Amino acid sequence: MQPQEYLRMYQREGDYWWFVARRRLALRLLHTYVPQLSGAVLDAGCGTGALLAELQPLGLAVGVDVEREALRLTRQRGALPVVQARLEALPFASEAFQVAFALDVLEHLPDERLALCELHRVLQPAGVLIVSVPAYSWLWSKHDVALAHYRRYTARALHKRLHEAGFEVLKLSYALCLLLPMIALVRWLDWLRPGAPAATVIPLPHWLNRALIRFQDAESRLLLRYNLPFGVSLVAVCRKPASHTCTRTPL
Repeated sequence: MQPQEYLRMYQREGDYWWFVARRRLALRLLHTYVPQLSGAVLDAGCGTGALLAELQPLGLAVGVDVEREALRLTRQRGALPVVQARLEALPFASEAFQVAFALDVLEHLPDERLALCELHRVLQPAGVLIVSVPAYSWLWSKHDVALAHYRRYTARALHKRLHEAGFEVLKLSYALCLLLPMIALVRWLDWLRPGAPAATVIPLPHWLNRALIRFQDAESRLLLRYNLPFGVSLVAVCRKPASHTCTRTPL
């Protein structure tokens, strides 16, 4: 990811509707599928630490990211426990965590299979992994280039990767369903914008930003009950079975 994008993320993660909606959905999924949290939580690819900060009151939560700049900004939020490491080689003991998050991180990896195997390894039996990824290759834009994405996903492709890593998929749904036409138009028009690629974080008036957060909160409640048929993103909740080990697929 381009270094300037981390600063933009840090500055906007707290209030911009996209980041707030994604974080609220992830926490709703956590409380729904892990009603009794008793173990440690891993924020894999923690970025600039907004989710990690919200996880701290729930118990021990640890962030890991490969980028030094991301961790520097995370530490500005307070005394948050963070480790610099690659997701493909996590520096934690096996079965160390009850829950792991991997929000918008798998698409940044040349081969996400190795990271998924590592997440499988560090989760306890019956541990839960919560994932989000960008959807649909036809939505590829300068936004993806700026964020150094390798791919976007379909539900089938994400399910395949999670299953290959040994996870039992409990929930798999598209997200940002009703906003898909608007966001698709913005992403396609982005190709016409001159200048270097940059993440699509369009300044909005406060009232519209708040309205979009409320709108996505309503959609999130619907997503908890049903799998949405299309959307800008994909979210998944999966569980590590007690008896399954991940077999790493050769590159």
